[in-house]
Amino acid sequence: MAQDIFTVIAGVSSIAKLDTLERNIRERNAGSSEIEAAIDRKYAEFGREIVASKTGFDLDGLSPAEQRIVDAVGRYVGLQKREGKGAARTFQLLANRGLIEAAEVTVARSKVTQGFTVLEEADLKALSFEQIIADHPEEFSTRALWYANRTLGVANESDKPPADLGTLTQQRTERVLDWLADRADQHGGALNSYSNANVGALLGFDDLTRHGRVLGNIQSRLDFACYRAGVPPLGLCVLEHFANAWSQEARRWVFPVPDMRLAAQTYNWSGSIIAKVRANARLLPGQAAIPWRKELNEHEADVRRWAEGLLMPSESASTAPTLEPAVEDLAEIERKLLTRPPIVRERVSKFIERHSIGARLKRANGFRCQICDALGLESVGFIKLDGEPYVEAHHATPVSAMEIGSLSATNIMILCANHHRQMHYGNVNMERTTATFILTLDGTRITIRRFGQNDS
Repeated sequence: MAQDIFTVIAGVSSIAKLDTLERNIRERNAGSSEIEAAIDRKYAEFGREIVASKTGFDLDGLSPAEQRIVDAVGRYVGLQKREGKGAARTFQLLANRGLIEAAEVTVARSKVTQGFTVLEEADLKALSFEQIIADHPEEFSTRALWYANRTLGVANESDKPPADLGTLTQQRTERVLDWLADRADQHGGALNSYSNANVGALLGFDDLTRHGRVLGNIQSRLDFACYRAGVPPLGLCVLEHFANAWSQEARRWVFPVPDMRLAAQTYNWSGSIIAKVRANARLLPGQAAIPWRKELNEHEADVRRWAEGLLMPSESASTAPTLEPAVEDLAEIERKLLTRPPIVRERVSKFIERHSIGARLKRANGFRCQICDALGLESVGFIKLDGEPYVEAHHATPVSAMEIGSLSATNIMILCANHHRQMHYGNVNMERTTATFILTLDGTRITIRRFGQNDS
Protein backbone atom coordinates (compact mmCIF):
# COMPACT_ATOMS: atom_id res chain seq x y z
CA MET A 1 0.00 0.00 0.00
CA ALA A 2 2.83 2.35 0.91
CA GLN A 3 4.37 1.72 -2.48
CA ASP A 4 1.10 2.86 -4.09
CA ILE A 5 1.37 6.16 -2.19
CA PHE A 6 4.92 6.67 -3.48
CA THR A 7 3.72 5.96 -7.02
CA VAL A 8 0.90 8.47 -6.63
CA ILE A 9 3.30 11.10 -5.27
CA ALA A 10 5.73 10.55 -8.15
CA GLY A 11 2.91 10.93 -10.68
CA VAL A 12 1.41 14.18 -9.32
CA SER A 13 1.27 16.69 -12.17
CA SER A 14 1.11 20.05 -10.36
CA ILE A 15 1.97 21.79 -7.11
CA ALA A 16 -1.70 22.39 -6.36
CA LYS A 17 -2.46 18.67 -6.65
CA LEU A 18 0.58 17.81 -4.54
CA ASP A 19 -0.62 20.20 -1.84
CA THR A 20 -4.07 18.56 -1.86
CA LEU A 21 -2.53 15.10 -1.68
CA GLU A 22 -0.30 16.12 1.24
CA ARG A 23 -3.25 17.48 3.22
CA ASN A 24 -5.31 14.32 2.57
CA ILE A 25 -2.46 12.14 3.83
CA ARG A 26 -2.15 14.22 6.99
CA GLU A 27 -5.91 14.25 7.65
CA ARG A 28 -5.95 10.46 7.44
CA ASN A 29 -2.84 10.10 9.57
CA ALA A 30 -1.35 8.02 6.76
CA GLY A 31 2.00 9.73 6.77
CA SER A 32 5.46 8.53 7.65
CA SER A 33 8.97 9.95 7.48
CA GLU A 34 9.49 8.16 4.14
CA ILE A 35 6.29 9.61 2.68
CA GLU A 36 7.15 13.09 3.92
CA ALA A 37 10.58 12.79 2.30
CA ALA A 38 8.98 11.73 -0.99
CA ILE A 39 6.64 14.72 -0.86
CA ASP A 40 9.56 17.03 -0.13
CA ARG A 41 11.44 15.62 -3.13
CA LYS A 42 8.41 16.20 -5.34
CA TYR A 43 8.09 19.80 -4.16
CA ALA A 44 11.80 20.26 -4.88
CA GLU A 45 11.28 18.84 -8.37
CA PHE A 46 8.49 21.33 -9.03
CA GLY A 47 10.60 24.11 -7.56
CA ARG A 48 13.43 23.30 -9.95
CA GLU A 49 11.09 23.29 -12.96
CA ILE A 50 9.44 26.56 -11.93
CA VAL A 51 12.70 28.40 -11.19
CA ALA A 52 14.21 27.23 -14.47
CA SER A 53 11.17 28.33 -16.49
CA LYS A 54 10.66 31.65 -14.69
CA THR A 55 14.31 32.74 -14.60
CA GLY A 56 16.06 30.87 -17.41
CA PHE A 57 18.85 29.83 -15.00
CA ASP A 58 21.10 26.86 -15.63
CA LEU A 59 20.50 24.82 -12.49
CA ASP A 60 23.29 22.29 -13.00
CA GLY A 61 26.12 22.23 -10.48
CA LEU A 62 24.39 24.34 -7.83
CA SER A 63 26.11 25.04 -4.52
CA PRO A 64 24.48 23.52 -1.39
CA ALA A 65 22.77 26.81 -0.48
CA GLU A 66 21.59 27.42 -4.05
CA GLN A 67 20.11 23.92 -4.21
CA ARG A 68 18.21 24.46 -0.96
CA ILE A 69 16.86 27.81 -2.23
CA VAL A 70 15.52 26.12 -5.36
CA ASP A 71 14.02 23.30 -3.31
CA ALA A 72 12.32 25.78 -0.97
CA VAL A 73 10.72 27.74 -3.81
CA GLY A 74 8.49 24.82 -4.79
CA ARG A 75 7.16 24.48 -1.27
CA TYR A 76 6.64 28.24 -0.91
CA VAL A 77 4.73 28.43 -4.21
CA GLY A 78 2.50 25.58 -3.05
CA LEU A 79 1.69 27.37 0.19
CA GLN A 80 0.93 30.60 -1.69
CA LYS A 81 -1.36 28.77 -4.11
CA ARG A 82 -3.23 27.26 -1.16
CA GLU A 83 -4.01 30.83 -0.04
CA GLY A 84 -4.97 31.89 -3.57
CA LYS A 85 -1.81 33.97 -3.92
CA GLY A 86 1.06 33.99 -6.38
CA ALA A 87 4.81 34.31 -6.07
CA ALA A 88 5.54 36.77 -8.90
CA ARG A 89 7.70 39.00 -6.68
CA THR A 90 9.83 36.04 -5.63
CA PHE A 91 10.50 35.02 -9.23
CA GLN A 92 11.20 38.60 -10.27
CA LEU A 93 13.73 38.93 -7.45
CA LEU A 94 15.40 35.65 -8.40
CA ALA A 95 15.56 36.62 -12.08
CA ASN A 96 17.02 40.05 -11.32
CA ARG A 97 19.39 39.11 -8.51
CA GLY A 98 20.25 35.43 -8.72
CA LEU A 99 19.74 32.78 -6.05
CA ILE A 100 22.27 33.81 -3.40
CA GLU A 101 21.78 37.57 -3.72
CA ALA A 102 17.99 37.18 -3.72
CA ALA A 103 18.22 35.44 -0.35
CA GLU A 104 20.54 38.14 1.04
CA VAL A 105 18.34 41.00 -0.14
CA THR A 106 15.20 39.29 1.18
CA VAL A 107 16.41 38.75 4.75
CA ALA A 108 18.24 42.07 5.26
CA ARG A 109 15.17 44.02 6.32
CA SER A 110 13.99 45.71 9.48
CA LYS A 111 10.96 43.42 9.76
CA VAL A 112 10.50 39.67 9.48
CA THR A 113 9.83 38.72 5.87
CA GLN A 114 6.50 37.42 4.55
CA GLY A 115 8.20 34.28 3.24
CA PHE A 116 9.54 33.42 6.68
CA THR A 117 6.14 34.00 8.27
CA VAL A 118 4.38 31.77 5.73
CA LEU A 119 6.89 28.95 6.17
CA GLU A 120 6.95 29.25 9.97
CA GLU A 121 3.16 29.03 10.18
CA ALA A 122 3.31 25.86 8.09
CA ASP A 123 5.98 24.44 10.43
CA LEU A 124 8.49 24.65 7.57
CA LYS A 125 10.95 27.15 9.01
CA ALA A 126 13.83 24.94 7.83
CA LEU A 127 12.99 25.95 4.24
CA SER A 128 13.28 29.70 4.91
CA PHE A 129 16.04 31.83 3.41
CA GLU A 130 17.00 32.70 6.99
CA GLN A 131 17.61 29.08 7.94
CA ILE A 132 19.44 28.37 4.68
CA ILE A 133 21.78 31.33 5.36
CA ALA A 134 22.36 30.19 8.95
CA ASP A 135 23.17 26.65 7.77
CA HIS A 136 25.54 27.82 4.99
CA PRO A 137 27.25 30.97 6.32
CA GLU A 138 30.25 30.45 4.01
CA GLU A 139 28.06 31.39 1.03
CA PHE A 140 26.65 34.63 2.43
CA SER A 141 27.81 37.97 3.79
CA THR A 142 28.14 38.59 7.53
CA ARG A 143 25.39 41.19 7.21
CA ALA A 144 22.92 38.65 5.80
CA LEU A 145 23.89 36.19 8.54
CA TRP A 146 23.23 38.86 11.22
CA TYR A 147 19.67 39.42 9.93
CA ALA A 148 19.05 35.68 9.57
CA ASN A 149 20.16 35.05 13.15
CA ARG A 150 17.98 37.88 14.43
CA THR A 151 14.88 36.44 12.77
CA LEU A 152 15.70 32.92 13.94
CA GLY A 153 16.21 34.14 17.51
CA VAL A 154 19.94 33.37 17.54
CA ALA A 155 22.16 35.81 19.43
CA ASN A 156 24.48 38.04 17.37
CA GLU A 157 27.83 39.38 18.56
CA SER A 158 26.63 42.97 18.12
CA ASP A 159 23.33 44.80 18.51
CA LYS A 160 23.66 46.43 15.11
CA PRO A 161 24.09 44.73 11.72
CA PRO A 162 27.53 44.90 10.04
CA ALA A 163 28.08 47.68 7.51
CA ASP A 164 26.53 47.09 4.11
CA LEU A 165 29.57 46.16 2.03
CA GLY A 166 27.48 44.46 -0.61
CA THR A 167 26.82 40.77 -1.00
CA LEU A 168 29.53 38.19 -0.37
CA THR A 169 29.85 37.81 -4.15
CA GLN A 170 30.58 41.52 -4.55
CA GLN A 171 32.98 41.49 -1.60
CA ARG A 172 34.89 38.66 -3.25
CA THR A 173 34.83 40.55 -6.55
CA GLU A 174 36.33 43.57 -4.81
CA ARG A 175 39.10 41.43 -3.29
CA VAL A 176 39.99 40.03 -6.72
CA LEU A 177 40.07 43.55 -8.20
CA ASP A 178 42.29 44.78 -5.37
CA TRP A 179 44.67 41.89 -6.04
CA LEU A 180 44.66 42.51 -9.79
CA ALA A 181 45.26 46.24 -9.29
CA ASP A 182 48.28 45.51 -7.07
CA ARG A 183 49.58 42.96 -9.54
CA ALA A 184 49.22 45.35 -12.49
CA ASP A 185 50.97 48.10 -10.51
CA GLN A 186 53.88 45.78 -9.73
CA HIS A 187 54.20 44.59 -13.36
CA GLY A 188 53.90 47.85 -15.25
CA GLY A 189 50.26 47.40 -16.13
CA ALA A 190 50.55 43.77 -17.24
CA LEU A 191 48.07 41.14 -16.07
CA ASN A 192 49.07 37.65 -17.15
CA SER A 193 50.96 34.54 -16.03
CA TYR A 194 48.61 33.73 -13.17
CA SER A 195 46.11 30.92 -12.85
CA ASN A 196 42.58 30.42 -11.60
CA ALA A 197 44.15 28.49 -8.74
CA ASN A 198 46.02 31.68 -7.74
CA VAL A 199 42.74 33.62 -7.66
CA GLY A 200 41.03 30.77 -5.84
CA ALA A 201 43.75 30.74 -3.18
CA LEU A 202 43.23 34.48 -2.69
CA LEU A 203 39.58 33.79 -1.83
CA GLY A 204 40.33 30.75 0.31
CA PHE A 205 39.15 28.23 -2.30
CA ASP A 206 41.50 25.29 -1.87
CA ASP A 207 39.49 23.00 -4.13
CA LEU A 208 38.33 24.38 -7.49
CA THR A 209 36.36 21.25 -8.22
CA ARG A 210 34.14 22.37 -5.33
CA HIS A 211 34.41 26.14 -5.69
CA GLY A 212 34.91 26.40 -9.45
CA ARG A 213 31.33 27.53 -10.05
CA VAL A 214 31.67 30.36 -7.51
CA LEU A 215 35.01 31.52 -8.93
CA GLY A 216 33.73 31.21 -12.49
CA ASN A 217 30.79 33.42 -11.59
CA ILE A 218 33.13 36.10 -10.18
CA GLN A 219 35.29 35.97 -13.30
CA SER A 220 32.19 36.24 -15.47
CA ARG A 221 30.96 39.28 -13.49
CA LEU A 222 34.33 40.94 -14.06
CA ASP A 223 34.16 40.10 -17.77
CA PHE A 224 30.74 41.74 -18.06
CA ALA A 225 32.01 44.79 -16.18
CA CYS A 226 34.89 44.91 -18.69
CA TYR A 227 32.40 44.73 -21.55
CA ARG A 228 30.51 47.66 -20.05
CA ALA A 229 33.78 49.55 -19.66
CA GLY A 230 34.80 48.83 -23.25
CA VAL A 231 38.02 47.00 -22.32
CA PRO A 232 39.23 43.40 -22.81
CA PRO A 233 37.88 40.71 -20.44
CA LEU A 234 39.95 40.25 -17.29
CA GLY A 235 39.01 36.58 -17.20
CA LEU A 236 41.25 35.95 -20.22
CA CYS A 237 44.36 37.29 -18.47
CA VAL A 238 44.69 33.94 -16.73
CA LEU A 239 46.86 31.20 -18.16
CA GLU A 240 43.84 29.00 -18.86
CA HIS A 241 40.27 30.25 -18.69
CA PHE A 242 37.30 28.18 -17.55
CA ALA A 243 36.32 25.63 -20.19
CA ASN A 244 32.66 26.69 -20.41
CA ALA A 245 33.43 30.42 -20.72
CA TRP A 246 32.72 32.14 -24.04
CA SER A 247 30.74 29.19 -25.43
CA GLN A 248 28.91 29.60 -28.74
CA GLU A 249 25.56 28.22 -27.54
CA ALA A 250 22.87 28.89 -30.17
CA ARG A 251 24.60 31.84 -31.84
CA ARG A 252 25.81 31.74 -35.44
CA TRP A 253 29.13 33.29 -34.50
CA VAL A 254 31.82 32.39 -32.01
CA PHE A 255 33.77 34.57 -29.61
CA PRO A 256 37.28 35.13 -31.03
CA VAL A 257 38.88 33.89 -27.83
CA PRO A 258 42.52 33.92 -29.08
CA ASP A 259 42.19 37.56 -30.15
CA MET A 260 40.36 38.46 -26.95
CA ARG A 261 43.06 36.76 -24.86
CA LEU A 262 45.81 38.58 -26.76
CA ALA A 263 44.02 41.89 -26.22
CA ALA A 264 43.58 41.20 -22.48
CA GLN A 265 47.17 40.06 -21.90
CA THR A 266 48.75 42.99 -23.79
CA TYR A 267 46.45 45.66 -22.38
CA ASN A 268 47.77 48.33 -20.00
CA TRP A 269 45.64 47.76 -16.92
CA SER A 270 46.11 51.14 -15.27
CA GLY A 271 44.58 52.02 -11.94
CA SER A 272 41.97 54.23 -13.60
CA ILE A 273 40.89 51.40 -15.92
CA ILE A 274 40.51 48.93 -13.06
CA ALA A 275 38.57 51.59 -11.13
CA LYS A 276 36.25 51.87 -14.13
CA VAL A 277 35.74 48.09 -14.15
CA ARG A 278 35.10 48.16 -10.40
CA ALA A 279 32.42 50.85 -10.77
CA ASN A 280 30.64 48.76 -13.39
CA ALA A 281 30.91 45.58 -11.31
CA ARG A 282 29.20 47.30 -8.38
CA LEU A 283 26.09 47.77 -10.52
CA LEU A 284 25.74 44.07 -11.39
CA PRO A 285 23.60 41.39 -9.75
CA GLY A 286 25.37 38.58 -7.95
CA GLN A 287 24.80 36.02 -10.69
CA ALA A 288 26.74 36.91 -13.85
CA ALA A 289 24.46 34.90 -16.14
CA ILE A 290 21.67 37.45 -15.61
CA PRO A 291 23.25 40.52 -17.28
CA TRP A 292 25.04 38.41 -19.91
CA ARG A 293 21.82 36.65 -20.93
CA LYS A 294 19.89 39.93 -21.06
CA GLU A 295 22.60 41.68 -23.07
CA LEU A 296 22.96 38.84 -25.56
CA ASN A 297 19.18 38.66 -25.98
CA GLU A 298 18.70 42.40 -26.47
CA HIS A 299 22.05 43.68 -27.78
CA GLU A 300 23.88 40.72 -29.27
CA ALA A 301 25.36 42.87 -32.06
CA ASP A 302 26.98 45.16 -29.47
CA VAL A 303 28.56 42.20 -27.66
CA ARG A 304 29.89 40.86 -30.96
CA ARG A 305 31.33 44.24 -31.98
CA TRP A 306 33.07 44.50 -28.61
CA ALA A 307 34.53 41.00 -28.80
CA GLU A 308 35.68 41.27 -32.40
CA GLY A 309 37.00 44.80 -32.03
CA LEU A 310 39.27 44.35 -29.03
CA LEU A 311 42.44 44.22 -31.12
CA MET A 312 41.37 47.30 -33.08
CA PRO A 313 42.57 50.77 -31.94
CA SER A 314 39.93 52.22 -29.63
CA GLU A 315 39.31 55.29 -27.55
CA SER A 316 39.53 53.31 -24.30
CA ALA A 317 42.97 51.96 -25.21
CA SER A 318 44.36 55.23 -26.56
CA THR A 319 44.34 57.00 -23.18
CA ALA A 320 47.38 55.01 -22.05
CA PRO A 321 50.30 53.35 -23.85
CA THR A 322 49.89 49.60 -24.19
CA LEU A 323 52.56 47.16 -23.16
CA GLU A 324 54.75 45.70 -25.86
CA PRO A 325 53.47 42.21 -26.70
CA ALA A 326 55.78 39.37 -27.51
CA VAL A 327 57.45 39.40 -30.96
CA GLU A 328 55.25 36.60 -32.29
CA ASP A 329 52.14 38.47 -31.08
CA LEU A 330 53.27 41.62 -32.89
CA ALA A 331 53.77 39.61 -36.06
CA GLU A 332 50.26 38.19 -35.78
CA ILE A 333 48.72 41.64 -35.22
CA GLU A 334 50.71 43.05 -38.14
CA ARG A 335 49.56 40.20 -40.38
CA LYS A 336 45.93 40.96 -39.59
CA LEU A 337 46.36 44.69 -40.15
CA LEU A 338 48.05 44.07 -43.51
CA THR A 339 45.49 41.58 -44.78
CA ARG A 340 42.19 43.29 -44.06
CA PRO A 341 40.90 46.80 -44.67
CA PRO A 342 39.89 49.18 -41.87
CA ILE A 343 36.51 48.32 -40.43
CA VAL A 344 33.82 50.88 -39.73
CA ARG A 345 32.07 49.93 -36.51
CA GLU A 346 29.03 51.46 -34.86
CA ARG A 347 29.56 51.97 -31.15
CA VAL A 348 26.65 52.13 -28.72
CA SER A 349 27.87 53.30 -25.34
CA LYS A 350 26.79 54.75 -22.03
CA PHE A 351 28.47 57.77 -20.45
CA ILE A 352 28.34 59.63 -17.18
CA GLU A 353 26.71 63.05 -17.34
CA ARG A 354 29.38 65.47 -16.08
CA HIS A 355 27.43 68.75 -16.37
CA SER A 356 29.19 72.08 -17.06
CA ILE A 357 31.05 72.69 -13.77
CA GLY A 358 34.42 71.91 -15.34
CA ALA A 359 33.94 74.51 -18.07
CA ARG A 360 32.91 77.13 -15.49
CA LEU A 361 35.95 76.41 -13.33
CA LYS A 362 38.29 76.73 -16.31
CA ARG A 363 36.89 80.17 -16.96
CA ALA A 364 36.92 81.14 -13.26
CA ASN A 365 40.59 80.14 -13.01
CA GLY A 366 41.55 82.19 -16.06
CA PHE A 367 42.28 79.06 -18.15
CA ARG A 368 45.49 78.56 -16.15
CA CYS A 369 47.02 75.27 -15.00
CA GLN A 370 47.06 75.15 -11.21
CA ILE A 371 50.15 72.92 -11.08
CA CYS A 372 52.09 75.11 -13.51
CA ASP A 373 51.22 78.16 -11.40
CA ALA A 374 52.43 76.40 -8.24
CA LEU A 375 55.69 75.41 -9.94
CA GLY A 376 56.26 78.90 -11.37
CA LEU A 377 55.90 77.73 -14.98
CA GLU A 378 54.01 79.30 -17.88
CA SER A 379 50.50 78.12 -17.12
CA VAL A 380 48.61 79.07 -20.29
CA GLY A 381 48.56 76.48 -23.07
CA PHE A 382 47.90 76.93 -26.76
CA ILE A 383 45.01 79.03 -28.01
CA LYS A 384 42.08 77.15 -29.49
CA LEU A 385 40.25 78.21 -32.64
CA ASP A 386 37.57 79.89 -30.51
CA GLY A 387 40.22 82.10 -28.90
CA GLU A 388 40.23 80.38 -25.47
CA PRO A 389 43.43 78.91 -23.98
CA TYR A 390 43.31 75.10 -23.79
CA VAL A 391 43.13 73.50 -20.30
CA GLU A 392 41.49 70.39 -18.92
CA ALA A 393 39.44 69.52 -15.85
CA HIS A 394 40.89 66.69 -13.73
CA HIS A 395 38.73 64.86 -11.17
CA ALA A 396 40.80 63.94 -8.12
CA THR A 397 38.41 61.09 -7.35
CA PRO A 398 37.68 59.48 -10.75
CA VAL A 399 34.11 59.99 -11.91
CA SER A 400 34.11 56.33 -12.95
CA ALA A 401 34.26 55.41 -9.25
CA MET A 402 30.61 56.60 -9.09
CA GLU A 403 31.15 58.20 -5.69
CA ILE A 404 28.87 60.95 -4.41
CA GLY A 405 30.58 64.33 -4.80
CA SER A 406 33.00 63.21 -7.52
CA LEU A 407 31.40 65.70 -9.95
CA SER A 408 31.50 68.64 -7.53
CA ALA A 409 33.80 71.66 -7.83
CA THR A 410 35.76 70.59 -4.73
CA ASN A 411 36.91 67.45 -6.58
CA ILE A 412 38.21 69.26 -9.69
CA MET A 413 41.64 70.64 -10.59
CA ILE A 414 42.26 72.78 -13.69
CA LEU A 415 45.36 71.47 -15.44
CA CYS A 416 47.27 71.68 -18.69
CA ALA A 417 47.19 68.56 -20.85
CA ASN A 418 50.69 67.49 -19.76
CA HIS A 419 49.99 67.71 -16.03
CA HIS A 420 46.59 66.08 -16.51
CA ARG A 421 48.32 63.05 -18.03
CA GLN A 422 50.89 63.11 -15.23
CA MET A 423 48.13 62.96 -12.61
CA HIS A 424 46.83 59.79 -14.26
CA TYR A 425 50.04 58.01 -15.19
CA GLY A 426 52.94 59.75 -13.42
CA ASN A 427 54.67 59.44 -10.08
CA VAL A 428 52.21 61.55 -8.07
CA ASN A 429 51.08 61.37 -4.47
CA MET A 430 48.02 63.37 -3.41
CA GLU A 431 46.76 64.44 0.02
CA ARG A 432 43.69 66.52 0.75
CA THR A 433 42.74 69.11 3.29
CA THR A 434 39.46 70.95 3.48
CA ALA A 435 40.81 73.79 1.33
CA THR A 436 43.76 72.35 -0.60
CA PHE A 437 45.26 69.49 -2.58
CA ILE A 438 48.82 68.71 -1.48
CA LEU A 439 50.69 67.06 -4.36
CA THR A 440 54.11 65.45 -4.54
CA LEU A 441 55.19 65.22 -8.19
CA ASP A 442 58.48 63.41 -8.79
CA GLY A 443 59.70 64.48 -5.35
CA THR A 444 58.48 68.10 -5.56
CA ARG A 445 55.78 69.02 -3.00
CA ILE A 446 53.27 71.73 -3.94
CA THR A 447 49.91 72.94 -2.65
CA ILE A 448 47.00 74.08 -4.80
CA ARG A 449 43.65 75.31 -3.65
CA ARG A 450 40.42 73.37 -3.91
CA PHE A 451 37.52 75.13 -5.55
CA GLY A 452 34.24 75.61 -3.73
CA GLN A 453 30.62 76.00 -4.73
CA ASN A 454 31.03 79.75 -5.17
CA ASP A 455 33.72 79.22 -7.80
CA SER A 456 31.41 77.29 -10.10
